Amino acid sequence: MKTYRIKIVDAFTKKQFAGNPAGVVLDANGLSDSQMQLIGRELNLSETAFILPATEPGANLRIRWFTPIGEVALCGHATIASFHALAEEGMEGMRTNGQHYFRLQTRSGILAVRVEKNFYDTTVEFELPTPAFKIKKPLSRKTLHALGITAQEVMKDLPVVTESYLYIPVKRLSIIEKLKPDYTVLASELTKLKVQGVCVFSLETKEKYSAVHSRFFAPHYGINEDPVTGSSNGPLGFYLHKYVLPAGYPVACREMSDGGMEFIGEQGDVIKRPGRVKIRLRLKQQTVEDVSIAGEAVTILDSTLKM
Repeated sequence: MKTYRIKIVDAFTKKQFAGNPAGVVLDANGLSDSQMQLIGRELNLSETAFILPATEPGANLRIRWFTPIGEVALCGHATIASFHALAEEGMEGMRTNGQHYFRLQTRSGILAVRVEKNFYDTTVEFELPTPAFKIKKPLSRKTLHALGITAQEVMKDLPVVTESYLYIPVKRLSIIEKLKPDYTVLASELTKLKVQGVCVFSLETKEKYSAVHSRFFAPHYGINEDPVTGSSNGPLGFYLHKYVLPAGYPVACREMSDGGMEFIGEQGDVIKRPGRVKIRLRLKQQTVEDVSIAGEAVTILDSTLKM
């Protein structure tokens, strides 16, 4: 019987019991697929991350993510949580403060991770695949009803788009706050649309330095509502650059030292787990070359499991 170290880490926050909790198995080498799934189900968090040795050239390490009912190809908050936990333990060469760089093997390809470790906190930046949005035809009345919104509440001059997720812009923050989805119907509708989840967002925010406020639902993956979703917030930054800024909407944005753009995404406030995601775009001649998310995290539980 082998002992595995497990942490539960709240990502995209500096406060306990806020942001999005993720399980992290620090060294999952030796666990089978079915054992990983059992652990994911037992922890019953939106995702549990399993850190493994890399199996592809050019990667430093590998990560797999499991929801309570299945494996997913990409997860932002559990990656932020994982590298926070690794840095906290001084693993993977992170015993000293400073900048640490990784090439991470995932089901979505080999992606870059940068960790900035300081005496007082750690910030993790995670590269995401650049989205390839497709503009969606008008949503069905059944899909809208399942979410609890009307066609009149959806913005007309900004598109509904799909990629891995469905993205729906609505007119006001109050519409976001009142959403009470019918998860059974929504799960069926999202399965028909062949998307992994739905992100409903507003350009009206709670804080003046934020650019976008969103909620995310994936009931057909065992996640009725995800508190703070890195993998949906990253593409939202791309959406802001591609559709919102050209439409003339004012958007809070910080210019980065390398000439890129940083937006702040808000999520989780409605379900009392507020988190903030730094969404970063690197540009070349106003074309987005890289999309990444960044944030802090806090460990709330440190334990072991024997299997």
